[in-house]
Amino acid sequence: MKALTVNRMKLPARQSGTILITVVLISAFVVVLVLESIKTVRYQKQLSTNLINRDQAYSYLMGMEELAKIWLKKAFEESKEKVVHLKQPWAQDNITFPIDGGGMTASIRDMQSCFNLNSIALPAAKGGAKPESDNPGRREPPGGKEPEKEGNNRSPLMPGKDTPGQKVLVELIAQVNKDSEVRPEALAMAVKDWIDEDIDSDGVDGAEDDYYQSLDVPYRTANNQIAHVSELRVIKGFNAKIYQLLLPNICVLPDKNVNQINVNTIKQGAEVIVYSVLGSKKITLSDVKSAIANRGDKGFESVEQFTEEFGDKQAGMDKTMLTVKSEYFQMQAKAEIGTTRVAMKTLFKKDDKNNFKVISRYFGKE
Repeated sequence: MKALTVNRMKLPARQSGTILITVVLISAFVVVLVLESIKTVRYQKQLSTNLINRDQAYSYLMGMEELAKIWLKKAFEESKEKVVHLKQPWAQDNITFPIDGGGMTASIRDMQSCFNLNSIALPAAKGGAKPESDNPGRREPPGGKEPEKEGNNRSPLMPGKDTPGQKVLVELIAQVNKDSEVRPEALAMAVKDWIDEDIDSDGVDGAEDDYYQSLDVPYRTANNQIAHVSELRVIKGFNAKIYQLLLPNICVLPDKNVNQINVNTIKQGAEVIVYSVLGSKKITLSDVKSAIANRGDKGFESVEQFTEEFGDKQAGMDKTMLTVKSEYFQMQAKAEIGTTRVAMKTLFKKDDKNNFKVISRYFGKE
């Protein structure tokens, strides 16, 4: 009976220990639950704030787009000049606007100061093109072979088959990427195959569906115009290095017929584009830089005035892909509210009455 009494006296101690552990576990669970609830509330609050800021930034950017259209129209109407150059009011860079909780920046760029990748599929125009046409930057409808020109084949691909745009891209790649093991001719041919409508590779350097579908991650060629310059990253032969070297000098326009470069809007450091377009062995990149430096505040009045800067060296020079006018412009804008940042690029097209139409709109850094 005594032993039984002792055991009964020990039971409450064991029970109190179990209760204590249970209380501790419940308390820990409640603390964790409260902390997780607080984190969830904070996350939802931050998410809501970000969404609100994003929508506000989007609205601000759309307003900036409308403002840019009005500004561009007014700038060209007031200038009344027949040429387009960098000293005109439209050529704005890093415009800053303060907004509630942040700020906005915007820049406007002439999109005919870069090489239009889609023009690589444009055959040579019959009899050449007139740089001073009513439609700036456009070649006449193709219908014949490219005229023979002295010194117009510094980096030949396949004589008789390569397009004018193909030659320009070859020279441009060769100038900006001199240490690459990949031949510029092969890269240009791959781009042409990516854009053209057929499924037949142009020689050993070309690439159509049969090549891309044999990759570890297979895909098909676009067989259509390039929509964004980043498409180069998936074209045969191109890598991050080549893409980044080319990026400042290339662009994408929805019209492959716009293939002329405005010599009045080429900025310092981008003279290699004009050098690649001219296609003459008689001139150097230094000659092109010197000629552009002499254009003055109002630019060149005509392509002929520009080529006169080269004197006797202009013999055999291809002038058909040069102009002093432009019809495509891009606004690059960024809105920042709190920690939220939204970037947008809008492509405008100018008509004969100086009205600007939105052609495309892209959200993202590049």
